[in-house]
Amino acid sequence: MDIRSLHRQMTHYNRWKRQLDERLQRFEHWGKAHSLFGQSMDKTLHRARQLLRGESFTIACVGEFSRGKTELINALLYAGGGRRLLPSQPGRTTMCPTEIFWDASQPTNCVRLLPIETRRSNTSLQSFKRIPQKWVTIQFDAKDYEQTRAAINQVSASKQVSVADAIKLGFAEDELGERDAQGMVTVPAWRHALISLDHPLLRQGLRIVDTPGLNALGNEPELTLKTLPDAQAILFLLSADAGVTASDMEIWREHIQGLRDNNCTAVIALLNKIDSLWDDLTPADEVDASVNRLRQLTAQQLNLAPQHVVALSAKQGLLGKVGRNQAQLLRSNFPQLESMLAEAVLRNQQQIIGHALIGDSYAMIINTRSALAKRIAECEAELESLRTTAPEAAATKLQELRDTIRRTHHEYHKQSLALRTSQRLLESQQLALVAPISTSLLDKQISEAHQSLAQSWTTLGLARAIASFFDAVDSNISHLEREIERCNRVLTSIYERPEHSLPGDDLMMRHLLKIQKQRRQLRQLQTRAEEFRKSLTTVLTHKSALISRFINTLVQEVRAVYVDLQQHINHWMQEALAPLFHKNQYQKQLLEHHMLRLTQMQAQRNSHAEQLQNLQTNLYQLQTALVSIEPLYREILAEPLEPELMDDAPIAQPGARVVPFAKTKQAQQGKA
Repeated sequence: MDIRSLHRQMTHYNRWKRQLDERLQRFEHWGKAHSLFGQSMDKTLHRARQLLRGESFTIACVGEFSRGKTELINALLYAGGGRRLLPSQPGRTTMCPTEIFWDASQPTNCVRLLPIETRRSNTSLQSFKRIPQKWVTIQFDAKDYEQTRAAINQVSASKQVSVADAIKLGFAEDELGERDAQGMVTVPAWRHALISLDHPLLRQGLRIVDTPGLNALGNEPELTLKTLPDAQAILFLLSADAGVTASDMEIWREHIQGLRDNNCTAVIALLNKIDSLWDDLTPADEVDASVNRLRQLTAQQLNLAPQHVVALSAKQGLLGKVGRNQAQLLRSNFPQLESMLAEAVLRNQQQIIGHALIGDSYAMIINTRSALAKRIAECEAELESLRTTAPEAAATKLQELRDTIRRTHHEYHKQSLALRTSQRLLESQQLALVAPISTSLLDKQISEAHQSLAQSWTTLGLARAIASFFDAVDSNISHLEREIERCNRVLTSIYERPEHSLPGDDLMMRHLLKIQKQRRQLRQLQTRAEEFRKSLTTVLTHKSALISRFINTLVQEVRAVYVDLQQHINHWMQEALAPLFHKNQYQKQLLEHHMLRLTQMQAQRNSHAEQLQNLQTNLYQLQTALVSIEPLYREILAEPLEPELMDDAPIAQPGARVVPFAKTKQAQQGKA
């Protein structure tokens, strides 16, 4: 068993991305060196490389206070040294949402803290992330434990404020706890924390989000509207000695279950602190049976596959790693979690592989090499034909060769003109596509929603305003989908033309315009809005700050999806016919170069030997280009766009069968 499967898979994931990026860069350099690239080919490669560089893998740790989230993160990130990376001790708890990652733009390790007072503003967290002046930055040396501890302990800082001020900050009066002698209450000092750590796993693109309990999720709309949906994996922490409590179930139903069912997010429920159930006076098999019954019960309560409920001890897992005690580490079940996370990383890699930009880039390399090899074979045949021609007939033969090349080039030129006409036909659909999601239309609908809210600041008024707004959004998207259907019919007719001679429908299917991702995001926002509305009481005065922030965050997220849709349509317009343009453009360029050389030979009235030498020089140039691209071509054939499977499958509990994350939803549907 590989007890470092997550480290290994993240290393492979990062190495795979770098290797693919390096291959695309080599192809880009090859094309420029041989002057055989056009603007569309450059654009495809550039966007594919941007996609690879922008991908990260985010794990969100969600659970109530004192579930051991910090110790879990310590065990995940442990890289030696015999100490916890993040300070953890009794009485300390994370008070604000925290993101842990490596920020290459920061020269040193640091903690950036956003003051709780920023809650008085309707500005989103994403907007604040672009305003560094609003954050308090504390730099620290990760090798200095005390300095690290002092800096990161700020995440759990709190402050005393009056009840009135707490309500203005968005805290409900019934959430504030006990008052001190002066009538003051305790609230978190910070709204959000960003911890940049120079750590091997974080350097490879891992990002961890720590959310501190139900209240934080309820009071920060952006966490549930954006942060959690953006995570590739969610770890839902429970306490093994308590099972699923009422507040745990509330977090599950309101913030996680929908992502598991609708977003295909990898969700793992963790029964942490199983070492509290260990008893030296009870046989180990009885303890294991008890733990397994708890797992089965938890799976039933959460409607999860039992294989995705892991009973573990983060503390014992960390101690096992620190002491290199494999028996202790195995008993903690921590390697099982790491293996399941490694599988989730693999799934994310498969999603990148499935992106049209990556497939187009690889296809471009393969097709370019094939076209070059075909042109070389034709040039060799031309050279042999001229060699066997008598010197006095060489001029006639040269004219015949030139006429043949010209006719072939003319066919490609006609195809190029037809493609440009097809491109204009697609572009003529753009106005109809973007009209339902125009900024002006959305602004009008947002204004109407705000007017509706202003007229009736009640639960019923809020429900009507939200429902009307999302009815309008749904109508916009339905209109857009009808326009997309028309555009896809046009695209299909273009790809099916005989002159393109494309094998199979895979290429065409990959380039149809699809908006499932954005449609799903909007439905999730609508679901969250409905759940939020249901959670409100009929008296809204003490919740007014939270409602305003929620509505503004909701609107900002809808606007962000609209912007994403507009960009997605623009990119589709540019890339829908890219494979056809690439194929045509490269063949045309090869023929143009050869036709120019034949024309020069005719004009110069060279001798037969000189003509042969010129053709041979042209052939050598093509062969040199082929030789230089051949290693890249062979690498691609040897290592196609398929991720390396894990040698070690996720480790199941005794008697359990491992179910991949990809099959979870189908399994649940089958069960239902």
